[in-house]
Amino acid sequence: MTEKIVILYDNRAFKELTPDWGFSAFIEGETNILFDTGAKPEILERNAEALSINLSDIDGIFISHNHWDHTGGLKTVMKKVYHVDIFVPESDAEFFEEKVGERGIVIPVDDPTVIAPGIFSTGMMPTGMRDPAFEHSLVAKTEKGSILVTGCSHPGIEKIAEEAVRLAERKLFMIIGGFHMYKKEDTSIKKTAEKLLDLTEFVAPCHCTGDNGIEVFKEVFKDRFIDCRAGTEIAF
Repeated sequence: MTEKIVILYDNRAFKELTPDWGFSAFIEGETNILFDTGAKPEILERNAEALSINLSDIDGIFISHNHWDHTGGLKTVMKKVYHVDIFVPESDAEFFEEKVGERGIVIPVDDPTVIAPGIFSTGMMPTGMRDPAFEHSLVAKTEKGSILVTGCSHPGIEKIAEEAVRLAERKLFMIIGGFHMYKKEDTSIKKTAEKLLDLTEFVAPCHCTGDNGIEVFKEVFKDRFIDCRAGTEIAF
């Protein structure tokens, strides 16, 4: 069961950490999962060290989608681990097999898949883009309920949340990650946020949600909103 999530990489950061466009989170529990790897390896390493996260303590790596701001630190992480499972959208499996070589075991994910006890993928969902064509998100069980971790939510955060609720068979405890709202109008963001009120108890939007999008979610969710940036640690 997942016990804690630590944000290692984000557009915003607490003072002692370095902010940069990208996303990475360390999911800690019975199985330690690194969710995405940010854009710049030196920033990922620096922030992880500042947060006392040892990147060699990873049991698995989850890559949400093949965009530079989520995969940039992968090669550096691979130097710290050996024969670790790397869960990627099936559509990009060949690319990642070439990228990680012998140090990683690429696990292509198509349908909803259990990747560790209490942790599973939503399965590939279409992004509506040519590249990458698919993205998957992570659902983890905690003592407080299931959490959904998203990379960029290109398929649409509402659709992803609905699928996560279906898989978890109950309302989510929290959704955390990028919601891809930084180019959206306030009215559109508010409409999405209001729909998520029925799908999750808490939200912790960051990365490509955008500063304005984050403020709209804060307004809609009120005390059910959690400020999220590099350095955020949430225990369950």
